[in-house]
Amino acid sequence: MTVCSRTTGFFATTLFSTLALANPDVTSREYKLMLDASQFTYQNEAVAVGQLLAAAEAAIESAIARDVSGSPVLAKQRDVRFFDTQGSCELRQLGYSFRERVENGQSEVTLKFRSPDRYISDYEDLSSTTSGSETKLEADIGATSVVPFKVVYGHSTKAPNTRNLNEIKDVNHHFPGFEVDYGLSDSQSLSLVGNLVVREHVYRGTEIDLGQYDAQISVTLWYQGVPLGAQAPLIGELSFRYEDGSADYTRKVVSRAIRSFEALKSLSSWVSPDSQTKTAFVYGFNPAFCP
Repeated sequence: MTVCSRTTGFFATTLFSTLALANPDVTSREYKLMLDASQFTYQNEAVAVGQLLAAAEAAIESAIARDVSGSPVLAKQRDVRFFDTQGSCELRQLGYSFRERVENGQSEVTLKFRSPDRYISDYEDLSSTTSGSETKLEADIGATSVVPFKVVYGHSTKAPNTRNLNEIKDVNHHFPGFEVDYGLSDSQSLSLVGNLVVREHVYRGTEIDLGQYDAQISVTLWYQGVPLGAQAPLIGELSFRYEDGSADYTRKVVSRAIRSFEALKSLSSWVSPDSQTKTAFVYGFNPAFCP
């Protein structure tokens, strides 16, 4: 009996350890809704963002009976570019995106893989040898008029960058695991997707009290180039995110988060559920870029 008990205990412990290792930790959860970009112009964006978040505050507080606090401020102004192989879009075909953000003259690149299967996403090697790089596995949660709750898992690494991005070697340099897995030639050309440079404005400062965690609300507006006057953004997004490095989310937190998401979906004068996501918009901006 003792031997059997020990054997049972050994297999139970081994099984538990295997399951723990095979269960990817989703350390960040972000809920996203696309906005009606025509509600904004460059010259009135701060006022419009304030009106949107006032409506969001009222809707969320009514839904979860907890506070939404803080005031939105323009926290980020940066240029955003996506790169891929023109005519074949090999990165996108593999499920990847390669993005550069430039803020105050400093470049940061992000390689991201997306899949509806979190295990598939987690297994992709996004390791980087670049000092200061950061990796995460995130649940991106969205909705359309047909699909009320859609989850895609994004596994990504961001890294400081000093390279001029024009060849696949610039991806391979930062992400050697990607190079080993896919073996794309260093000399293969990288091009600016759609020849589009986006000026991104991000408003932050408003938070949802979910209990154990606060969720940060963001309003992101994308303009073509440096905006002027009555120029409208190309696209807008309303999102909120909460994070836990150990992925130990409580039932109350996730329940309040989904109720907050449903409340935001009710803002019909602001939300445009069937608008393209930001990455899809970039790749669709010039249909000739990807055949």
